[in-house]
Amino acid sequence: MDMTDDEREYWRGMRALTMNEAGYEVFVGLDAAESERFLGLSRRHEAGEDLNDDQAYRALRERHEAARQEVVNGRADLDG
Repeated sequence: MDMTDDEREYWRGMRALTMNEAGYEVFVGLDAAESERFLGLSRRHEAGEDLNDDQAYRALRERHEAARQEVVNGRADLDG
């Protein structure tokens, strides 16, 4: 994905990024296209745009966060 080194460091520290079976960097729980969409939406949200009512953002965030929590809690591998 096209992100800065600082963004990558932040997301990796949060256990939010992984490599998929095709070798693409993706957000945990999302495919490559969804990850690109989520990154763009997350940037907008972090810049102050309220996306909490945006169905696409909320659905991607919830799927990603559920998968990320599996990693954080040791029930799934980050780069498995």
